[in-house]
Amino acid sequence: MDPLTAAGLASAIVTFVDIGARIAKRMKELSEAGDLPEVFSDIRTRLPLITSIIISTRDGINSLSPEAGTAFDEVVRRCFEQVKFLDEILRKMTVSKGDSRLKKAVKASVSLVEEGRVQRIATALRDNVQLLTLLSVAPAEKGKQVQERRPSEPLPSYKSVTGVFFVSFCRDEQFVGREGNLKSISSSFESQSRVAISGIGGVGKTQVAIEYCYRYKESHPDSHVFWIYAGNIARFYQGYKRIAQLLELPGWDDPEESILELVSSWLSTTSSSYLLVIDNADNIEHWWPGKYKSGGQLSDPTKNLAKYLPERSGNGRVLITTRDNRVAGRLAKEGKPIALQPMSQEESKLLFLSKLKYDDFDLDESEVYSLLEELDHLPLALSQAAAFIEENGISITDYITALQGKDAAVAEEFLHEELDDARRDEESVNSVFRTWKLSYDQIKEQKPRAADLLSLLAMLDRQSIPKFLLKVPEVTTSLGVLQSFNLVTTRAGSQSFQVHRLVQRFIQLSLQRDNVTQQWQATALACVSNIYPTEIGVAEWTVCDALAPHVHIVVGYNFKTTEARLDLAHLLCWAADFDIERGMYPQALERAEKSLHIFRELVPERDQRLAAATWLYGRLRYYQAQSVSDIDVAEEMLQKALSISEYPSLNFAETAFELAHLYYDQCRGSKCLEMGKSSFECWEALEGRNSSRTLDNMHDYALELAMLGRENEGITTWQEIVERSRATDASEDTKMVYIYRSMANIAEFQGDAAMAEVFYAKLMKLSEAMYHSEHIHVFDYRLSHAEQIMLQGKLEEATRCSEAISASCNNTSEWRISASCLQTIAACHRLGARYEEEQTYRVRILELHEKRLGRTHKETVDAQDALANCYFHSSKYSEAKDLHQEVLLQRNAELGPSHADTVRSIECLAICHAHQGQDADAEAAYLDAINRQSNIDARLLDNLQTSLRNQRKWASLESWSKRGNCETEDVEYRSRAHRNLISALEQQGKMEEALEVRADLLAMSDAGGDLPEERRRLPISPPVRHDRRFGRIIHPRTWSA
Repeated sequence: MDPLTAAGLASAIVTFVDIGARIAKRMKELSEAGDLPEVFSDIRTRLPLITSIIISTRDGINSLSPEAGTAFDEVVRRCFEQVKFLDEILRKMTVSKGDSRLKKAVKASVSLVEEGRVQRIATALRDNVQLLTLLSVAPAEKGKQVQERRPSEPLPSYKSVTGVFFVSFCRDEQFVGREGNLKSISSSFESQSRVAISGIGGVGKTQVAIEYCYRYKESHPDSHVFWIYAGNIARFYQGYKRIAQLLELPGWDDPEESILELVSSWLSTTSSSYLLVIDNADNIEHWWPGKYKSGGQLSDPTKNLAKYLPERSGNGRVLITTRDNRVAGRLAKEGKPIALQPMSQEESKLLFLSKLKYDDFDLDESEVYSLLEELDHLPLALSQAAAFIEENGISITDYITALQGKDAAVAEEFLHEELDDARRDEESVNSVFRTWKLSYDQIKEQKPRAADLLSLLAMLDRQSIPKFLLKVPEVTTSLGVLQSFNLVTTRAGSQSFQVHRLVQRFIQLSLQRDNVTQQWQATALACVSNIYPTEIGVAEWTVCDALAPHVHIVVGYNFKTTEARLDLAHLLCWAADFDIERGMYPQALERAEKSLHIFRELVPERDQRLAAATWLYGRLRYYQAQSVSDIDVAEEMLQKALSISEYPSLNFAETAFELAHLYYDQCRGSKCLEMGKSSFECWEALEGRNSSRTLDNMHDYALELAMLGRENEGITTWQEIVERSRATDASEDTKMVYIYRSMANIAEFQGDAAMAEVFYAKLMKLSEAMYHSEHIHVFDYRLSHAEQIMLQGKLEEATRCSEAISASCNNTSEWRISASCLQTIAACHRLGARYEEEQTYRVRILELHEKRLGRTHKETVDAQDALANCYFHSSKYSEAKDLHQEVLLQRNAELGPSHADTVRSIECLAICHAHQGQDADAEAAYLDAINRQSNIDARLLDNLQTSLRNQRKWASLESWSKRGNCETEDVEYRSRAHRNLISALEQQGKMEEALEVRADLLAMSDAGGDLPEERRRLPISPPVRHDRRFGRIIHPRTWSA
């Protein structure tokens, strides 16, 4: 030992002796007063012995070998730490004369509170007595001469020494599970002499090794079993010296003999069978310091422990436990390490319950399973939780709530709490967080980049972290280190990683304690936002899906800096766009609103980022609108976005596109066409006549033309798209989509359902190859295909197609797909006059719309109208009338009194009155509808006349019949008006005038014949309102195909 180290050690010994004497005196006084607890009795016996040994060895410090000197130094300093702890506890217990009664009671309870700590100190002192005895025994003291042995002389065999069991841990009588791992250890030893168990700290490696030792001894009673704690070099040396002493190897008590080489040589050459356990071989620098520590090979050979493990021995087995997979792989050599995973659910349940004193019936099984899940089924965490719950008398629910809560101090208290366990080495920390701190500190020292990466991972979702997200230096080697310590895991061949739930919580608490949480949250945000696609198409779905859970995490953080908040705003916009693709509109709306608030605060009024955020928010308010006021807000936001968007730009084109659809829903045809044309013309100016986005928006404009009654212009536009698509730079598949889609729409609006069916079938097949079976385009084309089959009268086939679509869309959040399927099936039943079956589907459609859009949304009102018509055809006139009345109130308020749909609702209400014999109410409703029209519908006039005839109001019938003849060109309606007029005139005695009208009637082609009999007549019902699905379900884009 060098002089400087020896001087420092001598000083520590003096201090130790002084404190030890003071403690011994205080314990003697407490013992004589009867106040010394039983737990201190062992310490009182051993402390003077340790002091005596250290004093006797002090004078020979300089003569110790380097190995012995290192071990002696570490043992003395460890003893010094233990007596300091003991001194602190005794000070708390000592009663002073001036202490109050309460204070005396508190001090008296200290020994009970600190009992576990005192027991650990006693155990440590007991082991240190053994080690110091070994270090201090000199040959002269043993009364015999040291036999000289030449280095080349072979070691003798010790067959007579059998059955040593050097394992200082008692067996766990409640050991649970791990049978598969124990069998794997045994089977591995059949083909190899070294077996390594690796796993995350707290997973139970030591406990498995202890159980294996006892099972091995039971089956091999004559074999030796040795246990070496390898957490530090001094304890490794201590373990080897103890083996040498137990086996009485020649030279074990020789200060000049290398104990490590002595024992290693015996283990490598002996014919005796043995099991050697190397526990906690976690620090790779202890085994190969030259390779894993900067500065090259260390000068001290004792710090290179790998060479002291026995090589292949016929009867020897070496079992190694370690957190570091690198250590496991290298020490196990020819064998693959056994990776110890967290327990199964049933194993962890049995372990947890075995640690509690509660009876099973006192526990809620769901609470137990929740706790097991929260603690990742880690044995140490489960044992720790059971001890904490029992000691503190709290419920399992309270424990879970504290772990999941935001109070870092509480969570740390729960998971830093030391567990008093006699089956763990006194130098092994007995809390799951302290266990991981050792690994974390070791990683920070060996590879700081890996520690930084772990800090980043703690700020992301803990599962399925894609490697492409981690754009940080040295990511591959850093991940390798983290995997070696089992802090992150991956499946074979996978490019994504996972962090244990509690490991992530530990890192988060560590960062919070170091006040760097904000820094790493901003880093995580930057990682996600820098890689997130700025335009979302089919090609980007895979990336966006992989990033979705991490987006959900990072957008929930509260950022302070302008840079981070702008990154957040951009990410929220992009993520909301992907949410729309997936049909997750409420979440998309929430994100868009948050993004808009940030941009409003941080960027100028006409900034294009603000324009984009405003457009996105307006778009989503439109999609989620449940009332007229919601529509008004959406229109206002979209108009605002249009006014601040540059031209030509993506913002302008997309905003105009959304406004076109909004105006269509409001039946504002001219505004709809104006915006639709502006959208595709903007793309034309921005990207050219034949770009994918130009043609896509041009298709929407053609659809708007056709839906608003300008079919010929729409067809002409589709024909132009077909011509332009041949010159587009899109893929061949996308070109064919444009051609097939245009031809399908041309056939549909020309009334050729059979041809439309053919093209929609082609679109289905092509889109399934381009996208995937659950993409919204695929569903949309399948729905259109089913509709065309229905329009050809093939009702059963159309129903089967729709039911198949409905069954396959269960995994999508786009509820409108399900609604459209139900609508087609209901229409098939109506066309087949199966009104009871139709009613079942109409009710489901209405319930779905009410749940998603609210009672007053336009689409919900249309669903009510369809159900009312179904009631009417089923002769349920009362139910139909009530529902038509509700529809009328909504349409009158939202669409206005003169809107065609409002007038139609009034007419339907009147017809319901008529079928119930309420002709006066029917007459009033007909008159109300007629007064709201600028061009009176002939059917309305005919039904009004029928109502007047049934009431025998001949004068009114005469007046309205004459008006009907003047205001309609339809021959059938004019003929009925003539007949009504003749009846009215004859009933009033105006025979001559009646004859003139009869002559006019006979002059009309094919209109002659007898007058109708004088019996009650029923009105003519309006044709069933066919709601063609407008465009795509929610307008997903095609151009990124």
